[in-house]
Amino acid sequence: MDQERPVLVVGAGPTGPTAAMELARLGVRVRIVDRAPAPSTTSKALAIQARTLELLRPRGVGDEMVRRGQRASGTAIYGRGRKLATVELDRVPGRYNHILLLPQAETEELLAEQARAHGVEIERGVELLSFEHDAHGVRAVLKDGDGGHETVHAAYLIGADGAHSGVRHALDLPFKGRAMAQRYLLADLYLDGDVPEDQLSIFLARDGFVAVFPMAGHRFRFIATDPGPGGDDDVPELAALQDIWDHVAPLPARLRDPNWLSRFRINSRHVPALRAGRVFLGGDAAHVHSPAGGQGMNTGIQDMINLSWKLALVHRGLAAPALLDTYQTDRVPVIAKLVRATETATKVWNSTNPLVHRMVTTMAPIALSRDFVQDKATAILGETTASYRKSPIAAGAGRLGPLRAGDRVPDVDVVAEGGVRRLYDLLDLTKLTVLTTGPNVEILLP
Repeated sequence: MDQERPVLVVGAGPTGPTAAMELARLGVRVRIVDRAPAPSTTSKALAIQARTLELLRPRGVGDEMVRRGQRASGTAIYGRGRKLATVELDRVPGRYNHILLLPQAETEELLAEQARAHGVEIERGVELLSFEHDAHGVRAVLKDGDGGHETVHAAYLIGADGAHSGVRHALDLPFKGRAMAQRYLLADLYLDGDVPEDQLSIFLARDGFVAVFPMAGHRFRFIATDPGPGGDDDVPELAALQDIWDHVAPLPARLRDPNWLSRFRINSRHVPALRAGRVFLGGDAAHVHSPAGGQGMNTGIQDMINLSWKLALVHRGLAAPALLDTYQTDRVPVIAKLVRATETATKVWNSTNPLVHRMVTTMAPIALSRDFVQDKATAILGETTASYRKSPIAAGAGRLGPLRAGDRVPDVDVVAEGGVRRLYDLLDLTKLTVLTTGPNVEILLP
């Protein structure tokens, strides 16, 4: 019965299209709907981390992301009128030893194209009005752009419908956390000056900070502490952003031609559970947090990679339903740790407390001069450290050298008959793979 009904995905970017792409690739019927009548055109989330690229490359998306995106090999930290230190992103483990900067609209486009290649078209202008679920399936009511109603009988429902998720509200799941007090200014604009376009730049001052992220062609994402009295919905003036830059940044530059200006506050929250029967949550519907480190969109994509193979096996009758419980036992600890870490980083790095500012600007050069700090920080930023060692699937299993069951498998070069191959290129992503080595196989760490 399950195989006759589709999985209904609510929300089209970028978490939802990842689920649609993965499930369809694994032989599951999918419908994906989004109430917006057209795709987003704003840049929103920019950063694509190493682990996300590792996962998306063998799924036909990663290489095009790299071709389109802007690579940043470091994060320079300025304070007291000079450069204090650089986070050396070329230390990120694996092949993608950088942060890739690509507007979210393009990421969504690439994921949607890959879903389309597997036969799934996003149904836009279609809103989820309500749903009921029980042990046998989901009954959902949809409304299209003309006001027509449709009842859909689905095997499962995935809520990827953003921070104000209607699916989460209907499940009455708590969204525990807090709204942080500080307000921020955001803009996408052009910046004329000697600001490097191959790195992220963060400028710290006693009364706030400025960060700029390159988007190619002298265009940058600009984020700054908001010093003004304007309301949350007031659009900031370019002149105000220029004043902040001149006050905080030691590098002379002229800001011009913004195509997106806004104010925002940071919410730091996550749900305690990602599953309620046959309904699942992922992405911003399940967790929102500070943009520090550029982790949010990546975490949503990785949510769906984790869920989809499990859901496909159960849906096709190839695994017991209990496997679906491991989605939340795998991902909730990762999410909770991320929310705590980004909230702490925001409080410390963006602090306007003079003592905290002095501590950060004094200690950052000392800490980042140590290799082990650089190695740990960059691995966390690249999201290569997330582990499922405590998952019921991995608990009590074995190890191979430093790797334990539940760890990320590095995309190593494998030398065997036929020459050198990347390990990930040898995997058949339509099924589980058993990898064995023999006496004539050599593994080279990248």
